[in-house]
Amino acid sequence: MLHRRRRAPAALGWGAALLVGAGGLGAPLPPAAAAEPGDREGPPATHQVLTVSPLGRTHWLLAAPPRGNVADRSATLFAFTEKSNFHILRLRNEEAGGARLIVERYPIPSDLAVHTPPIELPGGRFAGAGRDGLLIVVNTRDREWRFVRPSVPLSVFSRPAALARDTVAAVGADGSLLLFRDRGNDWSEIQRILPGSAALPGAGALKDAVLAVADLDGDGRKILLVPAAPSGRYGHGVLGDAVEPTELRAYKLGEGGLRLSWVYPAGGDGVFEALGALAADLDGDGREEILITRSDARGGAAHLVLGLSGGRPALKARGAAVGAGNRWSHLLGTFDVDGSGLKILALETPHLAGYLLALRMHGGELRERARRAGFTTHTIGSRNLWQFALLGRGGLAEAVLQDAKRSRLAALALFGRRWVIRWTHPLPAPAHSNFLAADFNGDGRDDLALADADGTVHLFLSRGR
Repeated sequence: MLHRRRRAPAALGWGAALLVGAGGLGAPLPPAAAAEPGDREGPPATHQVLTVSPLGRTHWLLAAPPRGNVADRSATLFAFTEKSNFHILRLRNEEAGGARLIVERYPIPSDLAVHTPPIELPGGRFAGAGRDGLLIVVNTRDREWRFVRPSVPLSVFSRPAALARDTVAAVGADGSLLLFRDRGNDWSEIQRILPGSAALPGAGALKDAVLAVADLDGDGRKILLVPAAPSGRYGHGVLGDAVEPTELRAYKLGEGGLRLSWVYPAGGDGVFEALGALAADLDGDGREEILITRSDARGGAAHLVLGLSGGRPALKARGAAVGAGNRWSHLLGTFDVDGSGLKILALETPHLAGYLLALRMHGGELRERARRAGFTTHTIGSRNLWQFALLGRGGLAEAVLQDAKRSRLAALALFGRRWVIRWTHPLPAPAHSNFLAADFNGDGRDDLALADADGTVHLFLSRGR
């Protein structure tokens, strides 16, 4: 193991920065959404729109929660750029009222890979694979780093997961599964599960896996969910390449490390057309269910809900397939968007008609509650699966995403069985980063941040009371 510790210079002041250019989109543009009764145009009156441009194109926007012992309850906004720097974005109140978004002059360098967003750890820390395959933990509050050399380089395309505040799992470049633990601010590798190991079978992780955790039996202990057994048998290739996992594998964390609990195969000639699984307690029994998308050449994508039965994974509900091969549906997650319980949100065919779906689990089915065309959350070939957000505003949860032409933002609220556009805002360039909702001015209300392809960060800041 190699440990290196560096300390960056403290920030000495404030400063704005320059714009940079962006690449093309690479996909034909679907038609724009048609107006419907009740739709509203124009930006939200409840939010002020601020912009700023850090040095370098922003790949990811990140938020660190406020310190527990200070009066300021605002989250810190970071722009993570193509040069692996964390640029701290601050709000400055103007004498004439309102606020201005500025960039601290001295960013925090990291050497993290930029292909996936780093994961958040407690205390303002972020972790991920470095450009050279090391595990890197960045403490943004103290401007300190931990560099850990694993037994095999980490995959720069995979996103780790935290199983506890001091335990992180990551994927190796060879498909290994590696476990790291922090003992008094001293990170080290404590376990490596080889692909096809006889003692611990079932590594063979997807090299661009987004690892996830879930509490499937309600005991408070997290299970690690690993997309595995990659195959090129389904050649759609919308998520960066045409290699998709054919199994979902679950590992339980114990005193001796990770052990394989179960394997759930896609079955037949299907694959899981996803970089990872999602988890939520859909039926309110205190145990989370797993959500994942299965695709095959006949029906295209269909969303599955898995639960545990006798300690083994079982299919609890299934959504209708899109209906044809090479048709994908982006599973967004579970949200209570209308106050009547959790809904599963998805964006069906985001590169074509772009239907925003609200689904409800009923018996063994995922039944459609609402559908509306004309939106997108994804670009063909991109591993960015986070171009949407839920914004709490006016007592409602609004799904914010781009229209199909990627020329404006739209915020939609669910009323009964209809999606209604609550506000829109033009974008000078298509979104490039993730969408991030958090409270950046400490007023207890949601703010929204995203970065476009020209390098500009847009912050929708809630207005003061």
